[in-house]
Amino acid sequence: MSDAGFELSPQLLSDIETLQLAARTIVSGALAGSHRSLRRGSSIEFSEHKLYTPGDDIRHIDWRAFAKTDRYHIKQFEDETNITLELLVDGSASMAFAGPEREPKLEYAKKLGAALCYLALRQGDASGVVTFATTVRDELPARATSVHLVEVMRLLAQLEPAGETSLVGALDQFGQRSRRRSLLVIISDLFDPNPGLFDAFRRLAARRHDIALLHLLDPVEIDFPYENPSTFVSMEDDRRLFVHPRTLRNAYVREMREFLTRTSRALREAGIDYREVRTDADPAQVLGSFLREREAG
Repeated sequence: MSDAGFELSPQLLSDIETLQLAARTIVSGALAGSHRSLRRGSSIEFSEHKLYTPGDDIRHIDWRAFAKTDRYHIKQFEDETNITLELLVDGSASMAFAGPEREPKLEYAKKLGAALCYLALRQGDASGVVTFATTVRDELPARATSVHLVEVMRLLAQLEPAGETSLVGALDQFGQRSRRRSLLVIISDLFDPNPGLFDAFRRLAARRHDIALLHLLDPVEIDFPYENPSTFVSMEDDRRLFVHPRTLRNAYVREMREFLTRTSRALREAGIDYREVRTDADPAQVLGSFLREREAG
């Protein structure tokens, strides 16, 4: 089967369907007992109309507009108009890491990303995807059509971990091409050694984007539970290091905690919605907490 000249293999079709199913499951679990909006807070200031689509709140139907046009129109309010979700997904080699009996970080990221795009499109909002490693790799412009979800799932299903991390470059590229304010959700393990990382976030925030960072880490990367002497191999370059984990653990854990604290503080001071996400957490619970806290403002 092919689409727009691209051959869809049975495996890829299976991957897409699996992502779609995962997205629906995660969203369903996340929305249990909560609202569904990706937006912060709410507004009552009327802005414009849009055509009714199944799932819209019928309380917002403009009956006066219906009388004039014989078509159902929904009133949109200031915070509901022209919302665009832009998803930036880290596809660098380090995202292939997985602790014992856990899926790789990238697969977890795909599920979260697919669920967020599924939710945005279900709300009638536009959704776009950018994948990156050393540079921006693939880009799917934001659209709000129902068939767009298939394109989103296909792009995520095809994404394989490779290359070094350069989140700074991806943020700057996105900032330079972006012409409108967006809800920007970044999913990354943040393993970018560039000292200008926080400045890149500040530059993007200065453009008035609503930015959330889902900082994805496997618990092993935080707790360093290894016992036996081993050779540790970098996933993004040629470095190899033989160490005795027991002698290194205390220093490693201390440095990691300081890094996480420093990162959280710097990004929140810059107005970034920072969240540490561990891959042993239920994606539905992660997404549910994310949505509820955003709605609470």
